[in-house]
Amino acid sequence: MRVGLVGFSGSGKSTLFQLLTGATPDPGKVHAGQVGVATLADPRLDFLTALHKPKKVTPATVEMLDTPGLIPGSHGDNPQRLALIREGDALLIVLGSFAGANPANDLTGFREEMLFADLSVVSNRIERLTASSKKPKADREVQLKELELIKRVYATLESGEPISTLGLTEEEKKPMRSFGLLTDKPQVVLLNATQGEEIPPSLLAMAPDTLVLDAKLELELSQLDPEECSSFMQDMGITEFGRDRIIRSAYDAVGIITFFTAGEPEVRGWNLERGGSAVDAAGKIHTDLAKGFIRAEVTAFDDLARLGTMKEVKAKNLQRLEGKEYVVKDGDVVFFRSGL
Repeated sequence: MRVGLVGFSGSGKSTLFQLLTGATPDPGKVHAGQVGVATLADPRLDFLTALHKPKKVTPATVEMLDTPGLIPGSHGDNPQRLALIREGDALLIVLGSFAGANPANDLTGFREEMLFADLSVVSNRIERLTASSKKPKADREVQLKELELIKRVYATLESGEPISTLGLTEEEKKPMRSFGLLTDKPQVVLLNATQGEEIPPSLLAMAPDTLVLDAKLELELSQLDPEECSSFMQDMGITEFGRDRIIRSAYDAVGIITFFTAGEPEVRGWNLERGGSAVDAAGKIHTDLAKGFIRAEVTAFDDLARLGTMKEVKAKNLQRLEGKEYVVKDGDVVFFRSGL
């Protein structure tokens, strides 16, 4: 999973990128984008680590793509910058709340940039399909069907609505996936504001789930030693960091859950699309596990945390044997049996 950090220039994206990934932004990659890895802090992983005392601990992670900021009112550089944004599976839209900034207007402007970019892509596709479908070809019926769908998409965009409002099925989305259409991507809106600043009502009306944090302050605090950091947080009335909340919101937006494998060699968190099956989860670990899948031994994390040990879980008959079609739940602790 890759989350694109997007927004207008000066919104504080690069500071947020450093906070989330620990990577220092590279000035040489301003126009090409920079990828870093953000680790998802998870108390469940800490519990499993304390329980198994493994040789290795590997948390679930997500890639963050720091994209070049769009330039308000620019028609020269933005198409190239928007093309890079298409590489994100989800978009974390960063809005600055600094002197003279209007976050609600910035969000409106950014969404308009994405909508116009999608209109251009879809319009070009309609032109190509219209010309191609007039010729007798074996796949002509497929092209005509796609053309009908693309015209629906174009009409939605032309009315000023994002593609996400169409409610397309997964089957309908398949022919459009290679386009990377921006207004169909999951979005998380973040207000980068001074500590204690409230979200403007005008922004909340547009994006009720808007997150807020002071990226610069949190970055500075994260670089202090733990004792000094704790003291500063207490003095400033900060009870928790917003970093992990942001990463979790990105997971939720994309529809990703975390399942665990746990034992003495390693305790590890794995990402899986919500609704994924046991065999899908096995394939995340190794293709051979999926090919030779026999069964999955599944324990709900809450049961394990409540009872304290796997021995007690088994004594209460709470460890389940599941087949290929089992839908993995967030927090499941799974051991896979394979014939390969």
